[in-house]
Parts: sequence; C-alpha cells; structure tokens
Amino acid sequence: MERTNTDLIFNVAQLLKEQVGATRKFSLATDELMLDDGSSLGDSGGELVARDLDGEVKVTKLKDGVLVQGDVEAKVSLECSRCLERFDLAVDASLEEQFQPTIDVETGAPIRPDAIVETEGAFEIDANHMMDLGEPVRQALLVALPMKPLCREDCKGICPRCGANLNEIDCGHTDEQEDNRWDVLRELDLADFPTGENRAN
Repeated sequence: MERTNTDLIFNVAQLLKEQVGATRKFSLATDELMLDDGSSLGDSGGELVARDLDGEVKVTKLKDGVLVQGDVEAKVSLECSRCLERFDLAVDASLEEQFQPTIDVETGAPIRPDAIVETEGAFEIDANHMMDLGEPVRQALLVALPMKPLCREDCKGICPRCGANLNEIDCGHTDEQEDNRWDVLRELDLADFPTGENRAN
C-alpha cells in the first residue's frame, strides 16, 4: 500500500551538510493518513484512516544519515470488539527511525551501498534530499492500536440470542441459555428411587 502524503515530507538537505549531532525539529500535521486500505490487514470493513494527525519530531544528524524521534497523536475510527459499533479512538504513538541518503548532498553523486553502513529497516532519503515520514508514522500508529478495541470499558456488547446492542436496550434475554440436556433428569421423581437404607440385601 503506497499513498504519498505531502504534509509529512521534509527537506533535510541543509541538515545533511552539518556536523554529526546537529538537530532540527519538525511539526507534523495532516487531516488524514491512510493506515490500511483494507487489503493488508484483511479488514472487510474497509479503509482504516487516521484523522487530525498532530505531532513533533526531532531529527538528529548521524554519520550515515539521520535519526528521527518523536510522538504523534490522531483519531482512528474502529469497530468495537464487543458491540460491533464504530467509534473514534484517540491514539498516541512514538517513533524512532533512521533514514539514510541515496545521493551525496555535496557532490550530487549516487551513494554506493558499500560507502555507508546500512542499517536494517532504515528508510531512504530520496534523490532530492526529501524525507518522507508517512510510512514510519503509519507503522507507529498501527502498532499503537489495541488488539481488541472497546468503545468504552463497560461496554455490554450484543445479545447472543437476538443481536441487540445491550448498551442501548435491554432485550430481556438472559446471558446464559438453558441447557436442555438436563431436562430428562429434572423430570425424575427421587421418591421412585430407594435410598441405601431401603435397598434389598
């Protein structure tokens, strides 16, 4: 899934020219960021989108790239795991990722893979020295989502018999259905069975 969000792309050319340890701060803000289009998570409910995203990151110059550290927050519409109703959840996430350049900022020449120490999982800074934070922010928000989202802690869920939302109505059904396997025993009269004292020897 690739959808570029221009609000989360930053030029780091000047920072790449500075000495190791130099820093910059960038504010993150976008109306929406696609987290999943419904295919990679197998979500038949459709797209998963973060809205009103806001945050700030610090970018530190390294010997072979930059380190991005920061926090983001957004609202994500989810389906409650109990009542199945959709609700907006405020999500906070932290990220710490490395970016490595593909072009030498001084000479404009492509950087050979053997000229830098490649960091596993590092993102690339493109040929125009632009750093796209869309993917690391997307991953951070996905990791921060709860495994079983709840619209509220005391959500009553749905009735297993009629499917009614128990947060809205009391359908009158009990949570436990009667087990009919014991009906035969309930009909037995214990007087028909002799006790140990009355049994014939």
